[in-house]
Amino acid sequence: MLAGHPVPFERGGRWGYKDAAGRVVIQPRFEVAGEFSAQGLAAVVDEGGWAYIDAGGRLVIRPLIVDNGPDYFEEGLARFRRGGAVGFFARNGQVVIEAKFAFALPFSEGLAAVCQRCKKIREGEHAVVMGGEWGFIDGRGNLVIPFGFEQAGRFDHGRARVKSAGEWKSIDKKGRVVAEASIGSAWMEADGTIVLQLRAEGPGPAVGDALLRYPKTHPRYNSVLRHLGGLKAGERKPVPPWPGK
Repeated sequence: MLAGHPVPFERGGRWGYKDAAGRVVIQPRFEVAGEFSAQGLAAVVDEGGWAYIDAGGRLVIRPLIVDNGPDYFEEGLARFRRGGAVGFFARNGQVVIEAKFAFALPFSEGLAAVCQRCKKIREGEHAVVMGGEWGFIDGRGNLVIPFGFEQAGRFDHGRARVKSAGEWKSIDKKGRVVAEASIGSAWMEADGTIVLQLRAEGPGPAVGDALLRYPKTHPRYNSVLRHLGGLKAGERKPVPPWPGK
């Protein structure tokens, strides 16, 4: 709890907020009520879904929903959806990048992959974004790597995986393709488990092979998926080397 901010309380299955003296300042009308941040916002669930409110109970912004909750802040920005388009807002609720993209990935190393004319398609319990063209924007919303990729991932150590002409490649922050060797292959099983078949060569004739499995519950699952530039069930692709490896 932050000093000076209202604190959540529950009454009759609904949540509201009280001040430090115990007076009700926001009537209990929410299904979920989080604590207020240092920027004066709290995440709540009302009849319209997830939202951020101010200390007066007023709606500030409705975030994009991921993992059954509001989008995570990455590099100080989180995504929101408005009018069917996606943009970014800061921790104080201020819109930094207007909602003008069909979809966007979180920011990473100062850039975010965004797409135009792509669509979200349900695949069982999950949804994937398909079609359209991808490019990259900076923190002010400027397009710094033009649209033209079939798919794109997040930047990691100055490299991002993109799909162009049906092939996955790595690019730098100027959008230039950079050469990299494969250290093995990866595929995804029907339940979402990622399997890595890796090969390592040592001094002289020494050669080693490893088969690594990453179920969805594995703590490194998401980082491995990002490193591969995304992966779908039944798909197989080369594994680029990890930075510093």
